[in-house]
Amino acid sequence: MAFIIDRQTFDDLQIFNEKGKKSIFNFFDRAITHRGKEELREMFNYPLSDINEITERQELISYMNRERLSFNVDKYVLNYIEYYLLLSNKPVKVSRFNAWHKALTYKLRPTNEYYLRLRGIKYVIEFLQELFSFVTGEEGQNVPHLLRKQMTFIVDTIQNTQLRQIIGFRVKKKIGAMNIERFDHIFRYCEYDRLNDILRIVYKWDAFQAVADTTAELGLVFPKIMENKEIEITGLYHPFLRNAVANDVRLDEEGNVFFLTGANMAGKSTFLKAFGIAVYLAHLGFPVAAASMRTGVFNGIFSTINIADNLDKGYSHFYNEVLRVKSVAQEINRTGNLVVIFDELFRGTNVKDAFDASLAIVSAFAKVKGSMFLVSTHIMEIAEQLRKFENIHFRYFHTVIEGKTPVYSYRLHDGVTEERLGMLIIGNERIIETIRGSSTV
Repeated sequence: MAFIIDRQTFDDLQIFNEKGKKSIFNFFDRAITHRGKEELREMFNYPLSDINEITERQELISYMNRERLSFNVDKYVLNYIEYYLLLSNKPVKVSRFNAWHKALTYKLRPTNEYYLRLRGIKYVIEFLQELFSFVTGEEGQNVPHLLRKQMTFIVDTIQNTQLRQIIGFRVKKKIGAMNIERFDHIFRYCEYDRLNDILRIVYKWDAFQAVADTTAELGLVFPKIMENKEIEITGLYHPFLRNAVANDVRLDEEGNVFFLTGANMAGKSTFLKAFGIAVYLAHLGFPVAAASMRTGVFNGIFSTINIADNLDKGYSHFYNEVLRVKSVAQEINRTGNLVVIFDELFRGTNVKDAFDASLAIVSAFAKVKGSMFLVSTHIMEIAEQLRKFENIHFRYFHTVIEGKTPVYSYRLHDGVTEERLGMLIIGNERIIETIRGSSTV
């Protein structure tokens, strides 16, 4: 089945963002060609849930990381070929009369259309010849299975269709009129779909090379994909942060709930995002921002980190939270084997209701087998009520006070924090004094 991820989670994890803002997609997007970028976006939209497909993609990107493909992806040539293939008036048949008539007309009165066709044909022939030479010459036991499969498809497609006529054809300075007519008929009519299939593989290589280049430059690592249900990450950090403090996390079937506390600005939300991003990237077959990672394959990921009011429907923040928890619960029942992330449950209601609701929801999560849950909260009192569940890991971000200034370590510790810094921060900002001053004006 397809890996499930919804719009809320895409937004929470900043997978795609508005132009000019940071996103995980832009983090990896070093593709040379426009269609290479489209292929990369397609991968991002559809994570994988099959262990073989994930590992095959990992192996291909790792190979490109070690040994850049000797085949040159030329943006200008590929753009020109794309433009040529989409020219109007596709030739449905080959006509000797038409060939000589067009050639004579062009000689007497050159036209832009004929020039575009001539140059496009030349580029397609040279592109296919170079590609065929590459895929038939790439040998060795270390070529990954997915790349070998793609190469075999290219060879078979060229050899077993009319595209085989490019093999051994010598592109001279001038291509004869009949060859122009013949190749134009092959490329834009007879084998148009097959040629596009070949082009798409090359664009996929462009996308994979973009990921490989990012891997090499930033020192990312490929997760080890496991059959069993567990997630173990050492040295996890958010890929957007420089000099980030790294943390370790582990969940498995015996301990599938991660209960996180910490003061305001201690790093809870950033950690949850980093974890969600790592899980998501692992299911793309991409590398992650960590020292190492081992993970099982899950059916999907759902997060609730930055939820807002829904003014169009008249929903309050709290009611939107309730609806979100309900929809995730329905997906757990329907699908199972999910990774679920909730940051600051029920912040949109009063303390009493938030306590009761958070306790009820986390307790219910703790009874669910097969899925992994990460929950942060500012209501640390509920931890005592949850200690009866042996499958809950209690972690917190430690903060120390130096003078009146909170100093954040951004490091996870075992247990539950008792730190409350809200009033300290308000005092440091002198908000009460500001209000008192304004009352005298």
